[in-house]
Amino acid sequence: MICKRICLFFAVLGVSATYSSVFALNSTEIEAIRTVKYKSKAKLSTGDKGVIETFVRSGLQELLLEEDPWEAVVIRVEIVAQRGGSELSPYSAAFIEAAAKNLKATIEDAGRLQDADRRQRLLLNLLIIAADRESTEMADIGFDMLSSPNAAIQYWAVKTVASPAIASQLKSPITGDEDLARRIIGELDKAVGRGLAPEGMRLVVEFADAIDTPEARALVLKIADLRMGLYEKWTVKYELMDIMVLSALGRQIMSETDAPKRLTACRKFGQLYSYVIERFILGGQVLSPGQKQQVASVIAEVENTIAGKLLAQSQVRLKKAIESGKVSTLESARKLLLGSPGQAGSLPAKLRFDYGKTAAGTTATAPKRLKPPPPPPGTSEQGSPAP
Repeated sequence: MICKRICLFFAVLGVSATYSSVFALNSTEIEAIRTVKYKSKAKLSTGDKGVIETFVRSGLQELLLEEDPWEAVVIRVEIVAQRGGSELSPYSAAFIEAAAKNLKATIEDAGRLQDADRRQRLLLNLLIIAADRESTEMADIGFDMLSSPNAAIQYWAVKTVASPAIASQLKSPITGDEDLARRIIGELDKAVGRGLAPEGMRLVVEFADAIDTPEARALVLKIADLRMGLYEKWTVKYELMDIMVLSALGRQIMSETDAPKRLTACRKFGQLYSYVIERFILGGQVLSPGQKQQVASVIAEVENTIAGKLLAQSQVRLKKAIESGKVSTLESARKLLLGSPGQAGSLPAKLRFDYGKTAAGTTATAPKRLKPPPPPPGTSEQGSPAP
């Protein structure tokens, strides 16, 4: 089996050399070092660093040569198990350094694999290892994979560059790096523009909200626009994500000192929240029970948290309207909160914003209405507009 793997290694990479190592991932030595040095945060010797380097390099070579998908996962788990915790220490720093260097080389080798399925599986395993490091040292690895058309690889690429731990490192007075934060937001902006699955988009919103730079705030606004477009076309998925989007917009409203930018955030918050509520009102015939529950959860959670903070008082009117089962009651509550033609809602009145201009050139006191959904397949019945 070892001979088969060595032959495959040289056939794949086109390398001509003598290779005498036995491909068996032995964790005995590194476990001994991790047990003693990680917990005590003791300084590592040159020999300790050599053991870590050898373990990481050997593990990634094993992963590169493993043809069985399940065995590859076992190897990945073995590698990850030796990282230690998330707390920074000389041991974790040495492990991250070894991982960053060897992951880059292994990813290059993986790109030469002829079997497309195996290449994708390997890249995914390598990205999961990189993401698990939760370190800015892995950012370049994530950047290279953000444009992948594979949704799973795309997700883990985002996780590699945009985890909460990385946000904390970038915001830290000790490890902070404004240039890298700006670059990460820029690369994420490109990825959002190309199209991200909702799971990856959720990570981007969470990261941008945590970073909270002007560029990050602009990215949240961009994502809000994209979400509104999906609501308008009735193609939105994973509605629960909009709890995060609306919460991020609300925090922008509360902290933004630039009046035009604050107005923009207010309008997007009001419009997106209105679409969420109208999705529940109009979608009775086209939404699954699970989708209805997600939308109801967004409405209630946002009302109870960020909307209540913006209004400086507890809000439960929308939640009670949903529980009543009457869409007319929910529509009335929506208008009272967000506005109706000719009358500002309690939120615009409190925050002193409107929705721009109407077609007639007058001040818009109500958000745009969501059109009824297209009829379910096999029917010609249109959804009824809200009362």
